[in-house]
Amino acid sequence: MAPDDIGRNTLAAAMAGWVQPAIFNPVDCLRIRWQVSVDETTFAKFTAELLRKEGLWQGLWRPGLPFNMCAVAVSQGLRMGLYPTARDALQTLLPSDGQKSSAAMIGAGLMSGSFAYFTGAPLWLVKTRMQAAVQFAADGASTAVQIYPVHLSDYWRGCSPLILRGALLTAGQMFGYDGTKTAGRRLGYKDGPVLHVAAATSAGFCAASFSAPADALMTEYQSSSDGGLLRSAGNMLRKRGPAAFVRGWTANFCRLAPTFTVGSVIYEQMRLLLGLGYMT
Repeated sequence: MAPDDIGRNTLAAAMAGWVQPAIFNPVDCLRIRWQVSVDETTFAKFTAELLRKEGLWQGLWRPGLPFNMCAVAVSQGLRMGLYPTARDALQTLLPSDGQKSSAAMIGAGLMSGSFAYFTGAPLWLVKTRMQAAVQFAADGASTAVQIYPVHLSDYWRGCSPLILRGALLTAGQMFGYDGTKTAGRRLGYKDGPVLHVAAATSAGFCAASFSAPADALMTEYQSSSDGGLLRSAGNMLRKRGPAAFVRGWTANFCRLAPTFTVGSVIYEQMRLLLGLGYMT
């Protein structure tokens, strides 16, 4: 892919990324609040009680919205913008029968996702702390969360699990999306919005599954006031056992599947408008 094409592809992905959180921030906020909550009730009861007490806008839509929009625009623009180039480069290094391989898709997702989430780390940190702070206040926490770090380097606090989560999420997303599109075209289905929606649903399932442990660890680590990754992991195990590392999977899938559906349709249509055609 030529440099100009990479730029246009990145722009198409970033524009889709800007729109997605404006619609789906409530689901993302619910995921964060559920992960840090001390409430031992069920997810359904937690959600119902939250909405009853705080309402949709104050409780779920408003917290962290501007930073979420910026974070997704930056991260999605880079990870999807760079993905086709990384995939094609990896494909040249692998044995091939002329078809795209799953290994190249997953490897390219890991590479582009790592870079994208490292770049967007400060935005993700502030967004997560804003959303977690609302839940801490609702739980009656005695100490407030410091939203904005004092030192510049602290904006990359939690960078390791964030990058790991971003890499795994992107690998799962692109494996599900690119793989489903490729299989669909091979079976004779037209490359268009219907196939894009089906591929995006597959992408949401794979992304949520690939990234679940790192996602839960990242939320615990970034929302805590002290301690390292090992301490955060230990706290999770002590409080909820191994199930803590998949806590939030349902909310994450419910967020990712519709988000990817909307985002993928916008992304593909933006590619058409920018003269790139659908992603192949």
